[in-house]
Amino acid sequence: MKSKRSRTYLVSGLTLALIFVAIILVFRDVMPDIVKDLSTVPFWGVLLLLALGFAYEAMESVLCLVIIHHKKPDCTFIDALRVTFLGVFGNIATLGAGTLPMQSFYLYRRGLDAGSGLGIMASEYVLHKISVLIYATVALLLGSDWLEQSASGLARYLLIGYVIGALIVIALTLLYTWDKVLKLVLMLLGKLPHTPKWDERREKWANSLTELNREAKKVLLVPSIRVKGIAVRLVKLFVLYSIPYAALRLVGCTALNFAQAQMLASLMLLITSALPNVAGVGPMEFAFLLLFAPWADTAIASSALVLYRVATYFFPFLLSVIVFLREEKKSLKGFDGQSA
Repeated sequence: MKSKRSRTYLVSGLTLALIFVAIILVFRDVMPDIVKDLSTVPFWGVLLLLALGFAYEAMESVLCLVIIHHKKPDCTFIDALRVTFLGVFGNIATLGAGTLPMQSFYLYRRGLDAGSGLGIMASEYVLHKISVLIYATVALLLGSDWLEQSASGLARYLLIGYVIGALIVIALTLLYTWDKVLKLVLMLLGKLPHTPKWDERREKWANSLTELNREAKKVLLVPSIRVKGIAVRLVKLFVLYSIPYAALRLVGCTALNFAQAQMLASLMLLITSALPNVAGVGPMEFAFLLLFAPWADTAIASSALVLYRVATYFFPFLLSVIVFLREEKKSLKGFDGQSA
């Protein structure tokens, strides 16, 4: 048990170290300018960004609570907050592999069976994708003329990101709610090579998809949960999309108004959902600079990106480490008690 815990700490530390090294390598040419810009950010500005970052995660917990209440009415907002931060920790420290297991285990300790926990988390993810698509669609309808006039060269990237994002949303929604799509996917899995290794993988994937489909339908096909879930998600996205505007203002960029920054941020998240990432790093940085750099020089856009990632990535991860350590300590006490 101690060796497992040590491995977790080691992986967490190495992940953060690699991320810092990657950031330094990417921004090495403008690093002096970034340091200069960041040194001008007032302390209240940093607190504002951290508050927005926490509010963003708190809204995620509100959605989690809405879904959990359908299964277990006695769960509290604190429970949902812990589930959220365990997800943050799992996504970064285990490169995504431990996200669902950590969240599901916590929900299991709160009285929900493993299948229900996985279904809740899968449903939350689908509602997130749907909300991102809705927000980006509305933003484009309202601001497409301004975007076309100001940065017509971005249209190709945005169209590709929008189409791929929409396809992902549609595919996930159908996979988790329509049995015919699940049968099609299982049939395609049957086309994989028939060897002992692939047979084992196929059986594992098929069982997981079937269980997720069964449990997610219990959530996604409930109209009240869909409506409340998407409404909460849209508010959460509004908070998230306000952070780039605040970050840009704090480093001196005034070329974008609040509505324009909101639209670009919504398209940024849509693009990142269409690109592969490791521990949430890579696509976000690329999309941020792609969309915001045309209205600010590279150094200012990079400085705003650093502030954005501190608020939405590093600060939540720091909080998630605290939550993980507390929950792990409780789990170890329970394990030791059973062993005794």
